[in-house]
Amino acid sequence: MAIVLVIVGLMLGGLMMSLTQTREGTNRSEAVTQLAEIEEALYGFTQANGRLPCPATPTSNGAEAPAGGGVCTLQHGFVPSITLGLRGSVNADGLLLDPWNNPLRFSVTTANGNAFTTSNQIKSVGMTALTPNLRVCREAACTNNITTTAPVIVLSMGKNWAIFTHADEVENAGEATLGGGPSGLTYRIGNDNDFVSAGYSETNFDDLITWLSPNILYAKMFAANQLP
Repeated sequence: MAIVLVIVGLMLGGLMMSLTQTREGTNRSEAVTQLAEIEEALYGFTQANGRLPCPATPTSNGAEAPAGGGVCTLQHGFVPSITLGLRGSVNADGLLLDPWNNPLRFSVTTANGNAFTTSNQIKSVGMTALTPNLRVCREAACTNNITTTAPVIVLSMGKNWAIFTHADEVENAGEATLGGGPSGLTYRIGNDNDFVSAGYSETNFDDLITWLSPNILYAKMFAANQLP
């Protein structure tokens, strides 16, 4: 009987591990889809408005802050889901959640005197003079760049969002603490223009990150008569 119980226990343990792995894979797939939807919404917003939205804050209830753009209240904040017309689960501060129930981070360049978030300024400054300066690197030291000209970064902190220590994840959203919303929650965010996109590791790096291509952004704005 003891042997049978041991065998059953091992089988149940293997089943639970398999279910956990399956659920994590589903969450990551859903997060990738969610990031792609946000990316398309950002392109569409810029085509319609001639600028990028500002990040949401813990007190803006999911809308960009300030309303109408300009100099953003936060450079590193949260996806402005209300402004972008996105649907999904939100937390007590109205912030759009990823599949792990953590608010999606959103950062925007402040280059060219906040031209990217200010009405008519992308067109006024002109494509050749614009210098978006968010960097995506392969590691926290940022000696190996993927891009140095991203105008927007969108980030999911993955499954381990509540507890993480690896330098690459700290670089993305772990260098500052933000609070002040109605819920009393505090959030970890980045505090510089460097972000990391690295290979998945269950223990070291499970962030999912996307960014806008300035060339695609300008091409879509041109097609919508927002440029030149």
